[in-house]
Amino acid sequence: MKTRENEMKKRKFVGWALAAALTITALSALAQQDEGPILHPKSTTVKSAGATLLVICDLSCNWTLDGEAKGSIEAGGSAKAKVEPGQHLIVAMTADGMDQVQQSAKVEARRQSTVSIDLQPVRGARLKVEQNAREKRALEQQEEERRAQEQAAKDQEAKAQKDREQVAREETARKAELLYKGGRYAEAVPLLEESCNSGIMAACQRLGSIYDDGKVVTKDYSRAFALYSKACDAGDAGGCNNLGTMYDVGKGVAKDDTHAVTLYTKACDGGSAEGCFDLGTMYLAGRGVEERDYSIAIKLFSKACDAGIGDGCLYLGSMYGYGYGVTEDPSMALTLEIKACDTNSACGCELAGVKYKMGKSIQKDKAKSQQFFSKERSLGGCTYETLLKIYF
Repeated sequence: MKTRENEMKKRKFVGWALAAALTITALSALAQQDEGPILHPKSTTVKSAGATLLVICDLSCNWTLDGEAKGSIEAGGSAKAKVEPGQHLIVAMTADGMDQVQQSAKVEARRQSTVSIDLQPVRGARLKVEQNAREKRALEQQEEERRAQEQAAKDQEAKAQKDREQVAREETARKAELLYKGGRYAEAVPLLEESCNSGIMAACQRLGSIYDDGKVVTKDYSRAFALYSKACDAGDAGGCNNLGTMYDVGKGVAKDDTHAVTLYTKACDGGSAEGCFDLGTMYLAGRGVEERDYSIAIKLFSKACDAGIGDGCLYLGSMYGYGYGVTEDPSMALTLEIKACDTNSACGCELAGVKYKMGKSIQKDKAKSQQFFSKERSLGGCTYETLLKIYF
């Protein structure tokens, strides 16, 4: 009987306990609705500890870490940076930008890694290369200067030698000219040959005249023609004039008045007073030109006369004496004939002597007449051919 009662009490207690538990659960649910959800803390992952990189530069430098600029470091100073463990690239450059070092560093976790950047050796090596280059260039410049001085000395000596040779050539030509003018043609010929061969064209012209006239050598017109041509082609006015004379008279070549005028013109333009005179005779006679032209002849004879060509004064005097192209002026004619005589024109002396003897346009003066005739004879006399050229 007691057992049954105990059983019944036990069941009631279990029922009350179950009811109490359900009530507590329900109250908790209601409380949660009023206050919101109950938050439970999340679990967090603990990160690994970072690392530190210490960079030291022996010279003032600007540095980068993995391509990111990190600022500057004083010479012998350092800088720190927080980094992740692993491989990193440090590049340091001197403040002047002339030298650079890049260095790789492996950084371990929770540790400080140190990287020393030595820029001084790099700078030293660069400066050494530059110094070597400067020294090499200096030696090259010294060698260039030595060679230049050596070449300058050679050039100077070559010029001096050339000048000495030129002086010697000119001295030989001077001696040859003196011998030629002194009538010592035999002695002049070898010196004229030497001077002509060395490029002195005046000597070629003189030598040509010796062969032309047959002075102490066998007359040789072809040789004379070749020498005159050589001189004329090189610009020697005397050579052109003498070559013109050969064409003028047909000596050694076919007579050609037109070509003679061309050569006389070249001679006159080149400074040959004889060329001007000979060209004047062509205009006076109307040979080798379109027509006779006294005005041009007068200008050419005047130019020749002013340059000391006696025959130029003689021809000009005749034109004043007979009024060819100018007003007839016997007094001017006599003045020009006397000037012709003074410049060793035998015909000038002849004509002046005749006028003083005959009293033509002047008072007779036997003494002066004799003086002019005496000088005419000393000059070899006036030829009939010359007078014909003047008046006809």
